[in-house]
Amino acid sequence: MFKRHAVQLGLSLLMCLALPAPPSEAHLAKWGSWEVTHRNLMKLFPDADPNAWRIKRYQYSDIEVKYLEAQLGFELYPEDKQPEFFIAQDAVGNFLGVAIFIDPRTKPKILDGGILTLEVGIGVNAAGKINRIKVYDYRGNLELTQDAFLTQLRDKTLDSEFTMGKGGLVAVVGEPDESQLVGNAAREALLLMKVALGRRE
Repeated sequence: MFKRHAVQLGLSLLMCLALPAPPSEAHLAKWGSWEVTHRNLMKLFPDADPNAWRIKRYQYSDIEVKYLEAQLGFELYPEDKQPEFFIAQDAVGNFLGVAIFIDPRTKPKILDGGILTLEVGIGVNAAGKINRIKVYDYRGNLELTQDAFLTQLRDKTLDSEFTMGKGGLVAVVGEPDESQLVGNAAREALLLMKVALGRRE
């Protein structure tokens, strides 16, 4: 299971570091510059060495894509099949965890004549648990971006409940769909990392 291989994951990631670069496009959320991406990464791992972020790129096989789509319940965009995982280390080189940015929306939503974006950053620690979640530049109910809502997903693993209204999870009032999408993004991040960086049993 993912948790059982956390140490192996950390070691293998440190062996596969690449130079920083802007994230890929499409369903995996992106920003136009490394400066913005870097700022958002530091919100996920505040203790990371700002100059030590690295990227691990991965190409899912056809079998892995079918598995992911079956687990997620939707088809992956072509760009999603080649994710980029951001590796966090502290100032002395210790592995802290992995971050990824996801736009969990499968259908666009319009607010005040514009598309309402929902870009979620998920940090997973060396134990394979959600370390921190951030929602960026959201124009809906800002309670969706605040710790009172987001911290309930901290320490979750793939074996945890991610459905709002179950397992103690409470949606933001008036934002049930968006709340669930954030929960979905957390589960998706764990699943993408498990398949790309861990080992399925």
